[in-house]
Amino acid sequence: MDAKLKKFLEQNKIKYEVSEHKKVYTAFNEAETQHLNVKEVAKAVLVKTDTGYAMVIVPAAKYVDFTKVKKALSARGGSAFGGNAKKISMAKEADIAKILKTKIGLIHPFGNLYKLPVLLDSALLKPKKLVTSAGSYTESLELRPKDFVKAVQPLQGSFSK
Repeated sequence: MDAKLKKFLEQNKIKYEVSEHKKVYTAFNEAETQHLNVKEVAKAVLVKTDTGYAMVIVPAAKYVDFTKVKKALSARGGSAFGGNAKKISMAKEADIAKILKTKIGLIHPFGNLYKLPVLLDSALLKPKKLVTSAGSYTESLELRPKDFVKAVQPLQGSFSK
């Protein structure tokens, strides 16, 4: 598990479990490998706007709805949530390396550790547990959705399709 993430979880007294599994590169494969319900598995996506970056967390089997994300970022106003974003797209591999200092497939949903606004799809609040990348191809992190919300303070809404 990412050392910075582990320290953050412990400082915030967040109960979590780490599970090891075979090497996977996507959240959907993570669900398949561990025989998990895809509704419990979160996919973290770095998005780029004309005013900065944000992290969007959606269920593994869904896609980011860029129209909804743009609307949410613009409605919030202020630089913390992207200001009035006019353009929005998926961040490129080079952006992930530069902003998150990691690679595709290793993104964990704690965008706040990178001083990024985090948008959480409300569908991930329904299951009892949330499973996501622990910043490793072979480890997953399991925690309660309400603990994630308490620690990260994400903007909540419908951000997937």
